[in-house]
Amino acid sequence: MAAIKSAAPRRLTFSRGFSLAELAVVLLIVALLIAGMMIPLSAQQDIRARQETERILGEIREALLGFAASHAAGDGKPYLPCPDTDDDGVENRAASPGGCTSQEGRIPWTDLGLARNDAWNNRYRYAVSAAYSNSATGFTLSSIGTFTICADSACATVIAANIPAVVLSHGPNGAGAFNMTGGINPAPTDANELANADGNALFVSRVPDTGFDDLVTWIPPTLLTNRLITAGKLP
Repeated sequence: MAAIKSAAPRRLTFSRGFSLAELAVVLLIVALLIAGMMIPLSAQQDIRARQETERILGEIREALLGFAASHAAGDGKPYLPCPDTDDDGVENRAASPGGCTSQEGRIPWTDLGLARNDAWNNRYRYAVSAAYSNSATGFTLSSIGTFTICADSACATVIAANIPAVVLSHGPNGAGAFNMTGGINPAPTDANELANADGNALFVSRVPDTGFDDLVTWIPPTLLTNRLITAGKLP
């Protein structure tokens, strides 16, 4: 009688499921997607608009630094551009003695090769100190800026002082902004926003709240002088 051969044992196979760590990652991704969908479309658009405007404000500051590094006044010293006061994108400068027709207005976007409007279709406001914007007598290491950046309109807390130049967007509400038609929007009702539109030397930079949505940047004197020393334009 022939020996009966035993059948080879079958190999058991198991389908691999999610580990606890992988499952936690999946749940986190789903939660993030749900949270993103819960943000209203208008809020998402506002976030993107603010991010785009902040990016352009950074480009404007770099363009102003580049302008100072590439332009020499009558005495060979650097200077910053004047504001545009007639909405043509070109700085408005007095013929003599080289000063600006106004120290505050729109950013001269044509001279700087920049976008003319913020994300809410208003012009960027630009204020420059007289000591830094004279094309006959440029600025030096001892020049002192005019502007002060404060945490609120009372200026109980000073963020920066002796600032050569300030650039800002009046934000989503556009209160006090130079508009596309060449005019000016109605003045702000918020005291902190009013400080950025009243033409004086005090500006406010703070976290947006129910009354304040301006985006503000400025050129610190140390950044300006260090950049120009590096470029060989100062002292």
